[in-house]
Amino acid sequence: MMENSKTFLQEGSIPTLEEVLYNREKRVEFIKKLLFLYPKCTIISFKLNIPGPVKNNDALYKIFQNGLKNISNCIQNEDLESRYSKQLNLKTGPEYFEAVNSNYLFIKEKMTYVEENTSLGRLFDIDVLYMNNDKVQSVSRDDLNLPKRKCFVCSNDAKICSSRRTHTISEMHECIENILIKDGNIL
Repeated sequence: MMENSKTFLQEGSIPTLEEVLYNREKRVEFIKKLLFLYPKCTIISFKLNIPGPVKNNDALYKIFQNGLKNISNCIQNEDLESRYSKQLNLKTGPEYFEAVNSNYLFIKEKMTYVEENTSLGRLFDIDVLYMNNDKVQSVSRDDLNLPKRKCFVCSNDAKICSSRRTHTISEMHECIENILIKDGNIL
């Protein structure tokens, strides 16, 4: 497993900065389009939280599929109505979108549960969005009085570590490898 995990974080699709920025712009446009088509719905936007240049390969796609399964189980367990879903497998990483007919705070609570309480959840990046006065709004953990997401290296605020580039990619990859080992080798 360790040898496999070391290579899977270093081999695969490496998008350019322009491709990453272009895809981010397209994602925002797509979410806006979904919210105009389904204004009463909450949008779930799911991608992986994988630091470093490699954003997609077979192993990362398996981790992504694990996240999809957890999201799907959560929606089915709550008997929520899904109005639309779309999955993309891009050079910049796999992505998933779902329009759910439910309250955005409830959905954020459930998606935060998936991120915090599933074996690979720390590798998931699940955003919850809704339409408010013709503006796209993102639901934050603060909106639910939940603690900020923790860095998987040092357990401090993940956004602070990320913005300050506190940890090396190698350190972060080692933590990802440990998450996968703890999960029981899904690769």
